[in-house]
Amino acid sequence: MLKQTRDSRPPARRGMFRLVLGMFTLTPGLCVHAASPRDLVVFSAMGDVPYSPPEIVQLPVQIREIDPATEFVVHVGDIKAGGSPCVEPIYATVASHLRASATPVFIVPGDNEWNDCSNVEPEEAWRLWTEHLLRMEQWWPHRFGVYRQVERQENFAFVHNEVLFIGLNIVGGRLHDRDEWSRRFAQNLDWTRLHLRRHKDDVHNAVVIAHATPTRHHDGFFVPFEREAERFAKPMLYLHGDGHRWIHDHPFSAKNVLRVQVDQGRIAPPVKITVTDSPTEPFVFDRRLPQAETNPQGDNARE
Repeated sequence: MLKQTRDSRPPARRGMFRLVLGMFTLTPGLCVHAASPRDLVVFSAMGDVPYSPPEIVQLPVQIREIDPATEFVVHVGDIKAGGSPCVEPIYATVASHLRASATPVFIVPGDNEWNDCSNVEPEEAWRLWTEHLLRMEQWWPHRFGVYRQVERQENFAFVHNEVLFIGLNIVGGRLHDRDEWSRRFAQNLDWTRLHLRRHKDDVHNAVVIAHATPTRHHDGFFVPFEREAERFAKPMLYLHGDGHRWIHDHPFSAKNVLRVQVDQGRIAPPVKITVTDSPTEPFVFDRRLPQAETNPQGDNARE
């Protein structure tokens, strides 16, 4: 069995009686009707920020203005521009701004601060990332019951209000070490498979969080991932950054998986995501943009 470590205590168990009452309402005629869809979890997501000095100033403002309903925030990677040097003050500054959040922040690695660094080797960049950003959520008191993969401490998983969340190290950019990439894909798949199978019968939805846009360079993970998603057979969201422009589509052969690419932080504030138990709309997104700035026809278009 794959080893894992645990960060904090799990949430209190909910009884079956509460679950049944939440799902059905009995009528005098003994007919059973499904209750109205429930909002299970509300969280916010951001990524590809900050890339410039103005964005470093903008980031804490965006964090302060996150919707108060948010239970936690995820940063999907790329804490700096790809062309800028990987120097410790960048990692420290971003970490300091994220810690100003009113709610816990989870973060997964991006390529700009790791494998694409031009001034340092990936090993040194990884040291900086782990020193300042690993286990970011531990800065806040919470009861999410977070598990970390022993082999890859940046990978996490937890169940909250009947929703499974899985964070993975999947990046784009330069293939710095073919063996490392293959090994990491296999470990990511092991971690994902473990939790999808373990929680299949006790969650409504799953959210997989990583940085990279799915491409053929990531087939080592995504091809078997699609088979696991089909086996899971419940609504899933693959949430990522990397491409900077909003995408909301179904590119996978497993049609129960919705893919969303978040707006770059410079373009839009963190997106508010509501996970529901609705079979028709399990994930609801509020990009929190002025109406004039939304483009319904372009939302699903690739950059």
